[in-house]
Amino acid sequence: MTESLLISRMSRRRRWLNQTTRWVVGLGGAGVIGAITLIFGYLLWVVAPIFSPGGIESSPDIAVVEREPVLVDVSENGDVFLRLSRQGILEFYDAHSGVPISAFNLNTEVVHAQRVYPLVDVYAILDIHQQLTFIRAQYIVSFIDDERKLTAQLDYPFTGKPIEIGPTSGFDVHLNDNELLVATSDTRTITLYRFTGVEMGYSLPSPQRQSIVTDQAAHQLYLGARNEWIYALSDQGDVELFDIKAWSQPRKLFSANLLSSGAQLTASDIILGRYSLLIADSLGQVVQWSLIRDTTGTRLEPLRTFEFDTYVHRFVMEPRRKGFAALEHNGNLTLLYPTSQRKIASLRTSILAASSSMAVSPRSNQLIVANDPQSIKIFDLDNKHPELSLGSLWAQVWYEGYPEPRYSWQSSSADNDFEPKFSLIPLAFGTFKAAFYALLFAIPVAIMGAIYTAYFMSQKMRSWVKPGIEMMAALPTVILGFIGGLWLAPIVEANLSSVLAIFFVLPALLVLFALSWSRLPERATKPLAGWYGLIVTPIIVLGVYMAFDIGPLLEQYFFGGDSRTWFREVLGLNYDQRNALVVGIIMGLAVVPTIFSIAEDAIYGVPTHLTNGSLALGATRWQTLMRVVLLTASPGIFSAVMIGMGRAVGETMIVLMATGNTPLMDFNIFEGMRTFAANIAVELPEAEVNSSHYRILFLTALVLFILTFLFNTFAELVRQRLRSRYGSL
Repeated sequence: MTESLLISRMSRRRRWLNQTTRWVVGLGGAGVIGAITLIFGYLLWVVAPIFSPGGIESSPDIAVVEREPVLVDVSENGDVFLRLSRQGILEFYDAHSGVPISAFNLNTEVVHAQRVYPLVDVYAILDIHQQLTFIRAQYIVSFIDDERKLTAQLDYPFTGKPIEIGPTSGFDVHLNDNELLVATSDTRTITLYRFTGVEMGYSLPSPQRQSIVTDQAAHQLYLGARNEWIYALSDQGDVELFDIKAWSQPRKLFSANLLSSGAQLTASDIILGRYSLLIADSLGQVVQWSLIRDTTGTRLEPLRTFEFDTYVHRFVMEPRRKGFAALEHNGNLTLLYPTSQRKIASLRTSILAASSSMAVSPRSNQLIVANDPQSIKIFDLDNKHPELSLGSLWAQVWYEGYPEPRYSWQSSSADNDFEPKFSLIPLAFGTFKAAFYALLFAIPVAIMGAIYTAYFMSQKMRSWVKPGIEMMAALPTVILGFIGGLWLAPIVEANLSSVLAIFFVLPALLVLFALSWSRLPERATKPLAGWYGLIVTPIIVLGVYMAFDIGPLLEQYFFGGDSRTWFREVLGLNYDQRNALVVGIIMGLAVVPTIFSIAEDAIYGVPTHLTNGSLALGATRWQTLMRVVLLTASPGIFSAVMIGMGRAVGETMIVLMATGNTPLMDFNIFEGMRTFAANIAVELPEAEVNSSHYRILFLTALVLFILTFLFNTFAELVRQRLRSRYGSL
């Protein structure tokens, strides 16, 4: 009776433990799945705005005093609107309430006004007397009794008398560092005024003057980047490009007609950075012509074309990005971005005219229009990530200044006018390149080491070797990266021929030793069975020493005394100190313990009755290994390789410190690369939150997450197939 009661109590306890264990394991598995799902969901949530459509919405108009507008603009953060009328009245309005702030009288009739790029608050004013004046419109936000108050002021940043210029049909002004350049045109003559040593708050020095004679009457002038060249465009679409860097000897670089046959010029403007012209024609095409300089010379090339229902008769450029708004003849207003070739948003309106004064805010979130003398019309722009599209991320893009389309990653530059390049292909290429060379080194070493340790090594030696190699997996990768970047890379660079000789001398020496060992009598080798790995260690050290010893002789005989120069001049392979060879060795060492441990367990875990049965039937140990052990252990070996690949793909610190982080697309083993993980580690701390750069880094993390998930899924499917095929042996 007592015995049956004890069994009953043990059964209840066992059932409770089983149930508890089942729930704990189930909750743990659900937690892992939930964590992965949350990570994926968060990455997707950050990335989703990249692909959301833009928009244009009309906001309430601001009523103003009736005056004929010449220029409208909006302040840096959108607090203040300003309007300059033909009567020379400069007015400031509160952008939120529409209340007038102040007004200033310039005491002259204004003919033309435009921003002095790259500044956003300095304007060049051309009056009816052909006098040029510069003004600076500023405002101050203050709080009085907790009430926000705006005050505006007018400043003359370059004091002194107005500049006298003659009649003009074309006009442009550009400030580069301390050099201010003004360009005017009259019939077939371009006149340039150059002011050097320009500083805010000081009088302009006397200008240097230069004249250029053109073949066609230039009706539009556009100064190039850094004031090094000038575009002269006629109403017939003829463009002449002049080099003005040599001030005393300007010369023509290029001339051509930019219009299609039978088309007429309807609008033109210059894109931020001043490397590209936008040309609109009567056929409804807008073409981006960009300056290309290479060994063949300097020319303008059509980078991309936008098609419209009707012709475009007005462009409005963004002051801080390369995007623009295009106003069609039928009233359509469209936001576009050249690099991504996106038409971001469009709005049909019939109230805008080509002659209207228009401006996009510095933050590209508003378009203001002085369409009539009584009001300022406002359009809210939803245009946060125009430079990103599937094409700009994954396809070749023809960037400004490049001779042809290419994949490129360049997220920042010292120049604010540069064109962001967000192609993910170089990063994906670098990720797979680093993983390939690491696995090329790690897989043979790890798998062969696992086979020998599990199948041939003595148990006593295995008890030392296996824990030692597994402990290597705990070594911080930042230490390995430090060793690779600061210690190994200079050694490889200084002894390249010797390092390459290791890959030939060491295998040859080991094969020679193995052949010699096999010819020894069995009574001499049998006591040392299972200790071959220890015996061969001095041979490995000797092989490395011999390779370094004969390396200089090989370099002198085969490479003319300089292997790096030989590789560059003969094979066209450039050499960087931190390259794929260094990464392959160091990251291979980081991956070896993972692959070795899993593969060794799989091989060692093959049931002994299978190996004993094979040996009993007359098979040799090698035949048993190849036809029984490896086939049975193949699911585990494959899993080891795939896990090692996942480790290599996701590695950060080693590739960060030992690759040079150059986003190149070259399989050259002597050049570096940039991987997804290293790129995130380098650039995310410096990225502006919620910017395009910030979100694109999260997209790279999402791509890396998906790649790893796909690899692991594929590995599991193959493992299950191998297990079902060979598990019954």
